[in-house]
Amino acid sequence: MLGSILLAGVLSLGISPGNDQEIKKLQDSYAQQAIFESGGALVEEAMRACENHFGTSVFLPPQLPPVAFTHQYGRCYDMEGGLDEHLEIHYENRYKPEHSYKIELYPLENKQQLKHLSFEESELSDHTTAKFYEGPINTLQLFVFEKGNWQYLLTAANRASSEIRQQELTEIAESLIQAMNSKDPVYAMWGTLAVTETKRKYNMDVVDYLYMGRTTISSELAEEKFKLWLRKGAREFGVYVTVVFHPTTHQFISIRYEEF
Repeated sequence: MLGSILLAGVLSLGISPGNDQEIKKLQDSYAQQAIFESGGALVEEAMRACENHFGTSVFLPPQLPPVAFTHQYGRCYDMEGGLDEHLEIHYENRYKPEHSYKIELYPLENKQQLKHLSFEESELSDHTTAKFYEGPINTLQLFVFEKGNWQYLLTAANRASSEIRQQELTEIAESLIQAMNSKDPVYAMWGTLAVTETKRKYNMDVVDYLYMGRTTISSELAEEKFKLWLRKGAREFGVYVTVVFHPTTHQFISIRYEEF
């Protein structure tokens, strides 16, 4: 039945069945609608619902895994004081299940004990204890730490083709630590990201840095722009670096470079 409806939608929109890209977009739209109809919400809506329910601010890690997602949504589970009350944020790729990623936030008084799992412990940059668990292949990876009023659980698929590993989960946690501990202006964390990624891209030293301001594009998109000067040996040049992010959740979306 759903397949017939989908085909009818394709034909009514004048999309050729051979145009795979347009068909994928339409399928993604149907899938996103199904998520919302089953109780999912926009990420920022789920965050605000849990902030209102728990009476405390919610902060998500600004950095996302370096993979593409087709869908993202959130759920605030607020079951009138139940032990499983928490916030969940999902990122999925319909075509690559190995890219699935989830953030769960539990109030510290109701945090998950997870004593049945064998964790590898490490220490984040501010001496926060982090725990990492890697299950058998085709199960999951779990990265756990506490910050502010919340216990954070970062979950990624554990498959042979997975591109989200312990290093990526650690960097995501560090991005939250840096954002919450920083006493600098909000743009500072994006400036740090701009410098780090530009040095990695060009393999050169950044010898000068200028913040050029923020542009708010919509309720879901904003940009911070920086002017960097690079040098290595006798070679030097400038690059405009633009970091695109969500202005409410402060989550990283993309970065672009323009040499001058």
